[in-house]
Amino acid sequence: MRLAAPLRLRDLAARHGGTLDPAVERERVLAIAPLGSAGADELAPFLSRRFLAAARSTAAILLVDARLAPLVPDARRWSHPFASWALARVLGEVAESRRADAKASVHRTATIGPGAVVMPGAVVGPGARVEPNAVIYGGVMLGARAVVGAGSVVGRPGFGWAASPEGGIVRIPQLGGVVVEDDAEIGPLCTVDAGTLSPTTIGRGARLDAQVHVGHNAAIGAGSLVAAQAGFAGSVRVDAGVQVGGQAGFADHVRVGAGARVAAKSGVIGDVPPNATVAGYPAVERGRWLRGMARVLRTTKRS
Repeated sequence: MRLAAPLRLRDLAARHGGTLDPAVERERVLAIAPLGSAGADELAPFLSRRFLAAARSTAAILLVDARLAPLVPDARRWSHPFASWALARVLGEVAESRRADAKASVHRTATIGPGAVVMPGAVVGPGARVEPNAVIYGGVMLGARAVVGAGSVVGRPGFGWAASPEGGIVRIPQLGGVVVEDDAEIGPLCTVDAGTLSPTTIGRGARLDAQVHVGHNAAIGAGSLVAAQAGFAGSVRVDAGVQVGGQAGFADHVRVGAGARVAAKSGVIGDVPPNATVAGYPAVERGRWLRGMARVLRTTKRS
């Protein structure tokens, strides 16, 4: 996420607290980016040990939780005891600077249904269709011929919260928006949350049935089919051509490989290999799950 103007780290630390490594006190950041894609002159949050490998290899300046700071080199850190809160404060400043210039852009061939709302900062592409009473937040980009079903909400801030030094919780602004690629369709009464630093993505030609939830930073791959009431937690990655049964649930940060199939009501708490078929909770290879259920039923009958 590029910034309108560079931010000096020394000024950020003065406003929001924390400790800067001496080597970066005079540096400026040009963007705030996810840890996996951040480069030099960019600020990247390191808030969870699961991203340690990326934190150790990045050239970015790290906004790092104080408990994790000893795990990374001591040359490019902004260490903070409430790092998520500090991120929320910085993103709040960025959001405030963006509001003045935001305008909606709706292509002349797009269709906006009765009662639908397209907020400032949204882009609706050629031939796209927004059905009645849908809400398109700023930061959403609808590609050509994309469809948003009646009553759906796309681009609302994702479910991100941080503990504050005062003991309460504050919302982390979600500024990454949503990209709905060409020919994708979002069914009625779906919710697709905005990403934090990069967009939540619905891939080209993907189809979401009714009442599907896609959390912030998630990506649904091109041509994937998702049945009704499935739910994807934040940062889930679904590769191309995946089929998801109704009411399946996905834990945060899992990855589902291309061409995989996930049975209805499955609980996916770990990665799914490409072309695999999984079922059950926790979701495992479908044949294994069926054999396990058969043993349970035999045991139940004998008792």
